[in-house]
Amino acid sequence: MSSETPAPLSDKPASQLKAFFGNPRLVPMINYVLFFIFLMSLGFTGILAITLIYLFQDNAPDWLKSHYEFQKRTFWIGIAMVILLIVITGLKIPFLAWVAFGSVFIWTVGRSVVGFNHLVHNRPYPTPKGWLI
Repeated sequence: MSSETPAPLSDKPASQLKAFFGNPRLVPMINYVLFFIFLMSLGFTGILAITLIYLFQDNAPDWLKSHYEFQKRTFWIGIAMVILLIVITGLKIPFLAWVAFGSVFIWTVGRSVVGFNHLVHNRPYPTPKGWLI
């Protein structure tokens, strides 16, 4: 038997984990992913995202506040579009319903991808109050 004491466990993974969760970009990143699957989850991920936005936006750095503003607008405009989509579906015109659904889907995914791209490159979102992208 050796009288050697075992080497202490490295705290490197723990420090990496702390750095990951301490990153102020984490919540906006999660929100962009949640908005990416917004329609496929029937809006449930959007509710989670808007909750995270209102919980974390006040403590965010200034450059991230543009992302939170952009995400809030994506949610509220998206909800209005989904309500309009439900009305159009109720008209029982399948082609119009599919066109409307496709338009809302492309709009939501496009905003999520473009916003995520700006976030990954550490840039504020240039037009957070815009209607399109």
